[in-house]
Amino acid sequence: MRVVNLLEFLNSARNLKALEYAHCNRELINLLDLMNNDEQMTKSVDLGIIFVCEENENSYTIVDGLSRFVSLSLLLHAICECYKKTSERNAKAIKTIRTKYLVRGQKLKLELSGEDDIIYNKIINGERLSGHEKSKPLFKLLHNLWSQIKEQNLQASKIFSMLQKINITIVETSHVQPRNLFYKLNSNRILNQIDLIDDYLKEKGVENEWSKIKSEYFIQKNDTIAFLHDFLITKFSYGAYNQDTLYENFVNYFETVSEYMNVNKLISNIKHSALLYFNIININFINENIKRAFVNIKKHSGEDTYAYILSVYEDFVSNNISESIFIEILNTIDEYLKNRQTSGKNIDFNELIQYLNAFITCK
Repeated sequence: MRVVNLLEFLNSARNLKALEYAHCNRELINLLDLMNNDEQMTKSVDLGIIFVCEENENSYTIVDGLSRFVSLSLLLHAICECYKKTSERNAKAIKTIRTKYLVRGQKLKLELSGEDDIIYNKIINGERLSGHEKSKPLFKLLHNLWSQIKEQNLQASKIFSMLQKINITIVETSHVQPRNLFYKLNSNRILNQIDLIDDYLKEKGVENEWSKIKSEYFIQKNDTIAFLHDFLITKFSYGAYNQDTLYENFVNYFETVSEYMNVNKLISNIKHSALLYFNIININFINENIKRAFVNIKKHSGEDTYAYILSVYEDFVSNNISESIFIEILNTIDEYLKNRQTSGKNIDFNELIQYLNAFITCK
């Protein structure tokens, strides 16, 4: 653990890389706003702890604290843009800023992930952005920085004086799993649970199989989330299920089952359930009676019954229950849904599950 100046750390770093699942999807800190609190710049500013993992000499993966480096880099770029084509002296200064803080060789010093990286590269390289890209936090912050520098007539020397007062505490985490640390440190914000699961399965060596499952059965990311939500309910019978902990629940399931089943067999089982879930949400059935039952269930807003239906469907394809029992269960669920819609009350589905389970046992 060491306290360093934010600007100097960026200068000394050869490369700063974001985690694949870390995104700039919320409002970024505006470093210029710090000047309003201390116009004379007499106080140092503590921006807190930043967790990094040193990959090789002065090249780091940012485990937590990405937004602070993004904010600093965009401020430096805004300075360059505001003073561009103003004088030969400023042109030299801009070149110095870019080579010290923003660009290393043919690549940018800061590497983001996914769409963020595309937008950031376009910004730093002066390329045109689409309307969609301009709606993202990266461009919004840059626009605000441009406006503040122009409207307040802020001199670059004053901004750099401010930046020299901003400190961070660097904590190196070479012996800690970055994904789990990131998840714990960001438990109070909305995370992309699927990206976290993607990275976990990449670590397990089954990323290609998992990618095929998503591309074949779930074009929309929300469908993947719905499947994993309902799949895990069938495996662990969660009463109150928190979708914001989908990654954590999936890892618990995967780690538990992999103690007695190899990973390839486990991912094969998940693929089998994914196919069944695809059939459910797309009403992909040849049997007209089964198809009609699912049409009615969907018409009566029965999405919250899909988890239970998935478990029964798995019993049906495994020949543990007959076709007639499967259809009778579906029709019973539909009757429940119609009564729920008619009454306007949120009738407890768990009571019906108990009845249906008893019905299956008797049969």
